[in-house]
Amino acid sequence: MSPDAPAAQATPAAGNARPPGKARAKTLALAGIFQAASLVDSLAWRGQCDPDALDASLESIMAMGGDAAALFGNDARGLRTGLLALEQAFTRPLRQQNPHPRQTDIVRYALALMHVERKLAQAPALCRQLLRRRIDMGKVQRLHFDGLRDPAMLRNLGGAYVDTLGTLKFRIQVKGDQKQLQGSGRPEQIRAVLLAGVSAAELWHRLGGRRWQLVFTRGRVLDEIRKIAEEQLQNNKL
Repeated sequence: MSPDAPAAQATPAAGNARPPGKARAKTLALAGIFQAASLVDSLAWRGQCDPDALDASLESIMAMGGDAAALFGNDARGLRTGLLALEQAFTRPLRQQNPHPRQTDIVRYALALMHVERKLAQAPALCRQLLRRRIDMGKVQRLHFDGLRDPAMLRNLGGAYVDTLGTLKFRIQVKGDQKQLQGSGRPEQIRAVLLAGVSAAELWHRLGGRRWQLVFTRGRVLDEIRKIAEEQLQNNKL
Protein backbone atom coordinates (compact mmCIF):
# COMPACT_ATOMS: atom_id res chain seq x y z
CA MET A 1 0.00 0.00 0.00
CA SER A 2 1.45 3.35 -0.98
CA PRO A 3 1.61 6.22 1.55
CA ASP A 4 -1.26 8.66 1.66
CA ALA A 5 -1.28 11.33 -1.02
CA PRO A 6 0.47 14.53 0.04
CA ALA A 7 -1.74 17.06 1.73
CA ALA A 8 -1.43 20.82 1.77
CA GLN A 9 0.85 22.10 4.48
CA ALA A 10 -0.80 23.60 7.51
CA THR A 11 -1.09 27.37 7.48
CA PRO A 12 1.35 28.89 9.98
CA ALA A 13 -0.16 30.40 13.08
CA ALA A 14 -0.66 34.12 13.02
CA GLY A 15 2.36 36.09 14.06
CA ASN A 16 0.49 37.77 16.88
CA ALA A 17 -0.65 34.46 18.38
CA ARG A 18 0.46 33.96 21.92
CA PRO A 19 2.86 31.03 22.51
CA PRO A 20 1.44 28.39 24.86
CA GLY A 21 2.29 28.60 28.58
CA LYS A 22 4.43 25.92 30.18
CA ALA A 23 1.53 23.74 31.39
CA ARG A 24 -0.09 23.90 27.95
CA ALA A 25 3.23 23.30 26.20
CA LYS A 26 3.93 20.23 28.35
CA THR A 27 0.49 18.84 27.58
CA LEU A 28 0.98 19.42 23.85
CA ALA A 29 4.39 17.74 23.96
CA LEU A 30 2.92 14.77 25.85
CA ALA A 31 0.10 14.60 23.31
CA GLY A 32 2.76 14.61 20.58
CA ILE A 33 4.30 11.50 22.14
CA PHE A 34 0.95 9.74 22.41
CA GLN A 35 0.03 10.79 18.88
CA ALA A 36 3.15 9.14 17.51
CA ALA A 37 2.37 6.04 19.57
CA SER A 38 -1.21 5.95 18.26
CA LEU A 39 -0.10 6.46 14.65
CA VAL A 40 2.45 3.66 14.92
CA ASP A 41 -0.24 1.33 16.27
CA SER A 42 -2.64 2.28 13.46
CA LEU A 43 -0.01 1.86 10.74
CA ALA A 44 1.12 -1.47 12.16
CA TRP A 45 -2.38 -2.96 12.28
CA ARG A 46 -4.31 -1.18 9.50
CA GLY A 47 -1.60 0.16 7.22
CA GLN A 48 -3.10 3.65 7.36
CA CYS A 49 -3.71 6.47 9.80
CA ASP A 50 -5.21 9.96 10.09
CA PRO A 51 -3.35 11.95 7.38
CA ASP A 52 -3.69 15.27 9.23
CA ALA A 53 -2.20 13.77 12.39
CA LEU A 54 0.59 12.20 10.36
CA ASP A 55 1.37 15.54 8.70
CA ALA A 56 1.51 17.31 12.07
CA SER A 57 3.81 14.68 13.56
CA LEU A 58 6.17 14.63 10.58
CA GLU A 59 6.30 18.43 10.55
CA SER A 60 7.38 18.42 14.20
CA ILE A 61 10.55 16.53 13.23
CA MET A 62 11.67 19.51 11.17
CA ALA A 63 11.51 21.67 14.31
CA MET A 64 13.14 19.17 16.68
CA GLY A 65 14.81 21.04 19.52
CA GLY A 66 12.42 24.00 19.24
CA ASP A 67 9.60 25.07 21.54
CA ALA A 68 5.99 23.88 21.47
CA ALA A 69 4.95 26.62 19.04
CA ALA A 70 7.73 25.56 16.65
CA LEU A 71 6.81 21.88 16.83
CA PHE A 72 3.03 22.08 16.88
CA GLY A 73 2.01 25.66 16.12
CA ASN A 74 0.02 27.81 18.51
CA ASP A 75 -3.03 25.56 18.64
CA ALA A 76 -3.80 21.87 18.96
CA ARG A 77 -5.57 21.20 15.68
CA GLY A 78 -2.88 18.81 14.49
CA LEU A 79 -2.74 16.96 17.82
CA ARG A 80 -6.35 15.80 18.15
CA THR A 81 -5.33 12.15 17.73
CA GLY A 82 -2.67 12.50 20.42
CA LEU A 83 -4.92 14.38 22.83
CA LEU A 84 -7.59 11.69 22.48
CA ALA A 85 -5.07 8.89 23.02
CA LEU A 86 -3.65 10.72 26.04
CA GLU A 87 -7.10 11.31 27.51
CA GLN A 88 -8.05 7.66 27.03
CA ALA A 89 -4.83 6.49 28.68
CA PHE A 90 -5.42 8.73 31.68
CA THR A 91 -9.13 8.05 32.09
CA ARG A 92 -8.79 4.30 31.55
CA PRO A 93 -5.56 3.42 33.38
CA LEU A 94 -3.84 0.14 32.56
CA ARG A 95 -4.21 -1.13 36.11
CA GLN A 96 -7.91 -1.72 35.49
CA GLN A 97 -8.90 -5.32 34.87
CA ASN A 98 -8.44 -6.52 31.28
CA PRO A 99 -7.40 -3.25 29.57
CA HIS A 100 -7.85 -3.12 25.80
CA PRO A 101 -4.69 -4.63 24.21
CA ARG A 102 -4.36 -1.79 21.69
CA GLN A 103 -4.46 0.79 24.51
CA THR A 104 -1.76 -1.22 26.28
CA ASP A 105 0.43 -1.08 23.17
CA ILE A 106 -0.10 2.66 22.65
CA VAL A 107 0.95 3.40 26.23
CA ARG A 108 3.89 1.01 25.86
CA TYR A 109 5.05 2.83 22.73
CA ALA A 110 4.68 6.22 24.46
CA LEU A 111 6.78 5.11 27.44
CA ALA A 112 9.31 3.52 25.09
CA LEU A 113 9.64 6.79 23.15
CA MET A 114 10.41 8.61 26.39
CA HIS A 115 13.03 5.99 27.19
CA VAL A 116 14.63 6.19 23.74
CA GLU A 117 14.83 9.97 24.03
CA ARG A 118 16.72 9.63 27.30
CA LYS A 119 19.06 7.09 25.72
CA LEU A 120 19.70 9.55 22.89
CA ALA A 121 20.44 12.33 25.39
CA GLN A 122 23.03 10.07 27.05
CA ALA A 123 24.53 8.87 23.77
CA PRO A 124 27.82 10.23 22.42
CA ALA A 125 27.50 13.74 21.01
CA LEU A 126 28.38 12.37 17.56
CA CYS A 127 25.07 10.47 17.46
CA ARG A 128 23.03 13.58 18.29
CA GLN A 129 25.03 15.66 15.81
CA LEU A 130 24.40 13.09 13.08
CA LEU A 131 20.66 13.20 13.79
CA ARG A 132 20.68 16.99 13.63
CA ARG A 133 22.53 16.90 10.29
CA ARG A 134 20.06 14.40 8.87
CA ILE A 135 17.12 16.56 9.92
CA ASP A 136 18.79 19.64 8.41
CA MET A 137 19.28 17.66 5.20
CA GLY A 138 15.60 16.79 5.29
CA LYS A 139 14.67 20.47 5.41
CA VAL A 140 16.55 21.00 2.16
CA GLN A 141 15.38 17.78 0.52
CA ARG A 142 11.70 18.48 1.18
CA LEU A 143 11.89 21.40 -1.24
CA HIS A 144 12.23 18.85 -4.04
CA PHE A 145 9.31 16.62 -3.01
CA ASP A 146 5.57 16.91 -2.54
CA GLY A 147 5.54 17.09 1.25
CA LEU A 148 6.97 14.97 4.02
CA ARG A 149 4.70 12.03 3.16
CA ASP A 150 6.45 11.61 -0.16
CA PRO A 151 8.01 8.10 -0.20
CA ALA A 152 11.49 9.54 -0.72
CA MET A 153 11.13 11.81 2.31
CA LEU A 154 9.82 8.96 4.44
CA ARG A 155 12.83 6.87 3.39
CA ASN A 156 15.13 9.71 4.40
CA LEU A 157 13.45 10.23 7.78
CA GLY A 158 13.21 6.51 8.43
CA GLY A 159 16.87 6.17 7.51
CA ALA A 160 17.78 8.95 9.95
CA TYR A 161 16.04 6.95 12.68
CA VAL A 162 17.91 3.75 11.79
CA ASP A 163 21.32 5.43 11.56
CA THR A 164 21.00 7.18 14.93
CA LEU A 165 18.29 5.93 17.29
CA GLY A 166 18.54 2.48 15.75
CA THR A 167 22.11 2.18 17.00
CA LEU A 168 21.08 2.53 20.65
CA LYS A 169 20.86 -0.59 22.80
CA PHE A 170 17.16 -0.10 23.51
CA ARG A 171 14.86 -0.93 20.59
CA ILE A 172 11.12 -0.37 20.31
CA GLN A 173 9.32 -3.56 19.38
CA VAL A 174 6.29 -2.79 17.20
CA LYS A 175 3.41 -5.28 17.15
CA GLY A 176 0.95 -5.51 14.30
CA ASP A 177 -0.33 -7.38 11.29
CA GLN A 178 2.66 -8.90 9.51
CA LYS A 179 1.19 -8.11 6.10
CA GLN A 180 0.93 -4.43 7.05
CA LEU A 181 4.31 -4.31 8.77
CA GLN A 182 5.99 -5.71 5.66
CA GLY A 183 4.05 -3.54 3.22
CA SER A 184 5.97 -1.39 0.76
CA GLY A 185 7.33 1.66 2.56
CA ARG A 186 5.67 0.75 5.85
CA PRO A 187 8.86 0.25 7.93
CA GLU A 188 10.17 3.66 6.84
CA GLN A 189 6.80 5.26 7.60
CA ILE A 190 6.71 3.77 11.10
CA ARG A 191 10.31 4.76 11.82
CA ALA A 192 9.63 8.33 10.71
CA VAL A 193 6.67 8.50 13.10
CA LEU A 194 8.82 7.09 15.91
CA LEU A 195 11.31 9.86 15.21
CA ALA A 196 8.48 12.37 15.59
CA GLY A 197 7.63 10.80 18.94
CA VAL A 198 11.21 11.15 20.13
CA SER A 199 11.15 14.80 19.05
CA ALA A 200 8.05 15.38 21.18
CA ALA A 201 9.62 13.47 24.07
CA GLU A 202 12.70 15.70 23.92
CA LEU A 203 10.51 18.78 24.26
CA TRP A 204 8.45 17.21 27.05
CA HIS A 205 11.58 16.37 29.06
CA ARG A 206 13.07 19.80 28.42
CA LEU A 207 9.90 21.35 29.87
CA GLY A 208 10.31 19.29 33.04
CA GLY A 209 8.29 16.23 32.08
CA ARG A 210 9.26 13.01 33.84
CA ARG A 211 7.75 9.54 33.62
CA TRP A 212 6.96 9.38 37.34
CA GLN A 213 4.84 12.52 36.98
CA LEU A 214 2.35 10.65 34.80
CA VAL A 215 0.93 9.05 37.94
CA PHE A 216 0.62 12.23 40.01
CA THR A 217 -0.29 14.87 37.41
CA ARG A 218 -3.05 12.97 35.61
CA GLY A 219 -5.78 15.29 36.88
CA ARG A 220 -3.92 18.42 35.80
CA VAL A 221 -3.23 17.01 32.34
CA LEU A 222 -6.89 16.06 31.90
CA ASP A 223 -7.93 19.56 32.98
CA GLU A 224 -5.60 21.05 30.35
CA ILE A 225 -6.97 18.71 27.68
CA ARG A 226 -10.52 19.82 28.53
CA LYS A 227 -9.48 23.47 28.32
CA ILE A 228 -7.95 22.85 24.90
CA ALA A 229 -11.13 21.12 23.73
CA GLU A 230 -13.30 24.00 24.99
CA GLU A 231 -11.09 26.58 23.27
CA GLN A 232 -11.13 24.65 20.01
CA LEU A 233 -14.90 24.35 20.20
CA GLN A 234 -15.31 28.07 20.86
CA ASN A 235 -13.10 28.88 17.88
CA ASN A 236 -15.01 26.46 15.66
CA LYS A 237 -11.82 24.55 14.98
CA LEU A 238 -13.03 21.07 15.84
